Amino acid sequence: MHVRYTITIHGRVQGIGFRPFVYRLAIANNLRGYVRNMGDGSVEIVVDGNEHDLERFIDALKHDKPPLALYEFMDIEKSEGGSEEFANFSIFGSVDTPSTVEPSIPPDIAICDECLHELFNIHDRRYLYFFITCTNCGPRFTMVRALPYDRVNTSMAEFPLCNECLKEYKDPLNRRFHNESIACHECGPRLYLVDCKGRRVDAAVVNDDDNSDDGNPIATASRLIEQGCIVAVKGIGGFHLITSAYDDDAISRLRKGKRRESKPLAVMARNIDAVREFAVMDEVEESILRSYARPIVLLRKGSNYNLSPLVSNLDTVGVMLPYTALHYLIFNMLNLNALVVTSANVSDEPIIADDDEALRLGFVDYLLIHNRRIINPCDDSVVIVNSCSPMIVRRARGYVPSPISIDVYSSRCILALGAHLNVTISILFKDKIVASQHLGDMDSLKTYTNLCNTVERFCRMLNVRPDVVVCDLHPSIPTTNLAYTIAREYGCSLKRVQHHHAHASTLLIEDKKVNMVREGRRGMVCIVCDGNGYGYDGNVWGGEVFLIDGSKYERVAHLMEQPMIGGDLAAYYPLRMVAGILYSSSVDGVEDYLYSRSYTLPYGRAEMDAILDVARKGRYIKTTSTGRILDAISFLLGVADRRGYEGEPAMLLESVAYGGDDVLKLEPRIINCTLDTKYLIEEIFCSMKRFHTRDLAYSAHVYMAKGLATLALDNAMRHGIDTIGISGGVTYNRIITPLIKRYVEEHGLRFVHNSIIPAGDAGLSIGQAYHTCINDTSLSNN
Repeated sequence: MHVRYTITIHGRVQGIGFRPFVYRLAIANNLRGYVRNMGDGSVEIVVDGNEHDLERFIDALKHDKPPLALYEFMDIEKSEGGSEEFANFSIFGSVDTPSTVEPSIPPDIAICDECLHELFNIHDRRYLYFFITCTNCGPRFTMVRALPYDRVNTSMAEFPLCNECLKEYKDPLNRRFHNESIACHECGPRLYLVDCKGRRVDAAVVNDDDNSDDGNPIATASRLIEQGCIVAVKGIGGFHLITSAYDDDAISRLRKGKRRESKPLAVMARNIDAVREFAVMDEVEESILRSYARPIVLLRKGSNYNLSPLVSNLDTVGVMLPYTALHYLIFNMLNLNALVVTSANVSDEPIIADDDEALRLGFVDYLLIHNRRIINPCDDSVVIVNSCSPMIVRRARGYVPSPISIDVYSSRCILALGAHLNVTISILFKDKIVASQHLGDMDSLKTYTNLCNTVERFCRMLNVRPDVVVCDLHPSIPTTNLAYTIAREYGCSLKRVQHHHAHASTLLIEDKKVNMVREGRRGMVCIVCDGNGYGYDGNVWGGEVFLIDGSKYERVAHLMEQPMIGGDLAAYYPLRMVAGILYSSSVDGVEDYLYSRSYTLPYGRAEMDAILDVARKGRYIKTTSTGRILDAISFLLGVADRRGYEGEPAMLLESVAYGGDDVLKLEPRIINCTLDTKYLIEEIFCSMKRFHTRDLAYSAHVYMAKGLATLALDNAMRHGIDTIGISGGVTYNRIITPLIKRYVEEHGLRFVHNSIIPAGDAGLSIGQAYHTCINDTSLSNN
């Protein structure tokens, strides 16, 4: 019997070769009908045929989908007796885009196996072509100007197709059917090598032997890297600075040029076997390294670590595998198994995507440049595996702009701007949140300008106009000022969300708790630990426990308030935290110790005089920050005496603590739902000469984890809640989070943490948008 199926699929189904997949599947099963892209980002399929053939088609549609396809839901309507309306199966043109579009732009995807095979196949017409792509791989987001996602709206519009590429582009049975980045040697982008003054480089000029590169700029650049040069290489989302991962001198020059004194640098390894030469990984970490997103994965250094010590001062190293044809071609012409591959910028500024700006860097020896413009600059993503679970640290290439589905529906458009560090923006509309790529810290005009441009670009790309703009509670950071400006210019309302409420809200998305919350039932107890966030009392929060009950967020516990003398200076010079905590202690020898360590301060003993004077007079702000406590312990144990980058003292302490023993065996001292952290600092101070640094560092982590878990468990038990979650930057700590998880699960409760949404401030805009939606009944409904 002949029947008809009308199938609508929502999810990531456009721009990834999905229609050709459906076409081939329909032809193989003798079906008639059509497939077409819909303006809301979905795909509509209408098929007529024999019921048995249709069932086989549906089964393959569900289980054999393209590697990049992601179904959110599939609606299937069946009707009896298919008509003779269709003579064959066709790919129809796209339906016009509605006023507000569902995002249908896939993220940039690592080169696929088929393209990689063609790249090194001497008989293929794209042999050794650096920009080989197909519908299963290559740039997407970084080259699109506007929707619909057609070649004319991308930076590839500047490269008219040759006859061979046009033939492939129009053939529905070809892997490059409607591949908007299709190109070849004949018609695509070209690559060239220049010196630091922008002059084209002749291969013969840099060769020091008789081996000729035959004018191949990739071969020449590879040779220069082996010789210790720093080469800026233009990729799909911006420039990378590349040099040998084994060359101390080259890495030292790179650090000086980037003004990146100690923050770890990312490494690209030739292949998985090369990774094993310097790092250890489990199956989960290896699968993420190999995934189509190809993020940087933070791995523990192996006992056989053989890279330069200047790559990373931690016990971990950030590693990624090649993800473009250009990367594979560089390695193919190198004798090195690992390269430093870091964003081309001055520290904390946006990644450089413009050729002229890259030339102005000043410390780069050569530049390998292609002539395709980068529309949306995008850094590499970063992932860590903690307790066998992946956590995204930085959500950028490979993940953006894939939407995050939520289980509420907003009747208006919400734009959220994040806070001050690791800023992203998020746009919530209907039942989706689209978050931008990593934009960086708002400490420079370039980063702020990039933020403003990203807001404009995303609103235009998604064809939305914000009805509500959301920012942090902090009154004087750039994103707050921008929110007020946007509210005036767009005539939209402005909402401010407390920093740690936004972190906690990301856990509701991760755990799909909102339906339960909206019904007024018990929700979740959330631990939020980070370096800082502006609190309702004007102090710096960062060690909080919240009870989320219905739409109410109640601060039910926290770390003990400690003096943060000098405000942000205390984050850069941990001795300030130590002095603030211990100045009133009855422990012997505190003042002598503080002055003996005052050389770590810019103004030495005079500065310590001022610090203690402020402490005695009580003229300081207070903080409950977990990060500042870990910084203080790091200083006491001689691990770090100042901060070179965000979180450095705490991360160094974690590195030292790994593999230690709990020699102090302290039980959490809790008074009125407050964890006593002064007690911990005093115990560490008194034990410094009795135990090994590693064991004291581990003991401190155990105390913090056990204390935070106890605060959360007490409140969960008291209120009949079965779920405890953790968010904030400290979530990435591979000692504290697993310990909290263990304590929670030993008491029979569920434990959740961030996975697809960054736990740190990179996920803050997502939480801000969601918090605003579920706490304002005029904006959302289920």
